[in-house]
Amino acid sequence: MIHTFSTKANTLADLQNVLKSARIVPLQSFTVEKWRINQEECLDGIFKQLGAGPWIVRSSCTREDNTDGSNAGAFLSVLNVDAQGLIPAIEQVIEVYGDTHPKDQVLIQPMLVNVVRSGVAFSHDPNTNAPYRVVNWSEGSDTSAVTSGRGGKAWQQAAQSRLVPPLCIASTIKLIDELLTLFGGVPVDCEFAMTDEGEEEVL
Repeated sequence: MIHTFSTKANTLADLQNVLKSARIVPLQSFTVEKWRINQEECLDGIFKQLGAGPWIVRSSCTREDNTDGSNAGAFLSVLNVDAQGLIPAIEQVIEVYGDTHPKDQVLIQPMLVNVVRSGVAFSHDPNTNAPYRVVNWSEGSDTSAVTSGRGGKAWQQAAQSRLVPPLCIASTIKLIDELLTLFGGVPVDCEFAMTDEGEEEVL
């Protein structure tokens, strides 16, 4: 089955029981329209599905993560949100959208613990769209270091190269290759994190 891109939240939900090389972090999402109509129902869904927090409140806008481009970093994520800060964090994410589309969403996930490495991986060079695997990552627990532009390490290699990638990102290359297959060869990118238990997580 060839998968297609939707909003970030819908795409991740679609892959939850499919992806074999990594685990999708549990998630809960709702449209901006639903949030405006019934905040209480949206909040109940978060508490029931994701527990008591802390959470990360993320954008899932129709203008990001689609076949026309990822717009990575153009919208907002609010980290380490507790119950008291949940409503303000959701409002902050929505405010950055500007004019909203009925299908624009807010994505909530639990904050990962014991992260040792995280970053962004691409199946194709994001500047030229050439078939080069590209991984930008940082060591340590800060999952926003790379996406916020605070530096990190970089690796790039032709997709057909026989050279073995660095051991620390070998599982990430395997993940990108699986995503590329699932989406029928359409260029893909993803945010990832590795925990100290050696489990690859897709963010």
